[in-house]
Amino acid sequence: MFFDQGLCLFHTKPENQEQLFRSMYKELYQAGCVKASYIDGITARESEYPTGLEFNGVGFAIPHTDSAYVNKSQICFASLDEPVIFQDMTDKNHDIEVNLVFMLAMANPHEQVETLQNLMTLFTEEEKVKKLQELSSQEEFIKLLSDSGVY
Repeated sequence: MFFDQGLCLFHTKPENQEQLFRSMYKELYQAGCVKASYIDGITARESEYPTGLEFNGVGFAIPHTDSAYVNKSQICFASLDEPVIFQDMTDKNHDIEVNLVFMLAMANPHEQVETLQNLMTLFTEEEKVKKLQELSSQEEFIKLLSDSGVY
């Protein structure tokens, strides 16, 4: 479904948000999931509507943009060894150190809402979040998301 391409970056160390976005975009683009303009769309949307959030002391981000930039629905995941700063989705003046990123590329706008809800539920489950931080294989990742009802 949204993870069938296995687009995962485990234990990566981007220097900043821009480098992280470019790495994740490259995965999505090479898989044919997004258009070349996707990187501009995601960057512009993030500056206007930040996607950082924190649950139980762990920083998450769910960058996404308009479906016009997407060829087929997919999600790219990244776990970060060093946090990257994102602005809080509820308060642009508050920065969050993010270690887990789910970059959404949704071809149909209605898919985004359900996916966001499923991810938010996952983020509240401390044991599963701990596993997300430790994962190093696509198989483990997909099993965890499947077991959590996200996949």
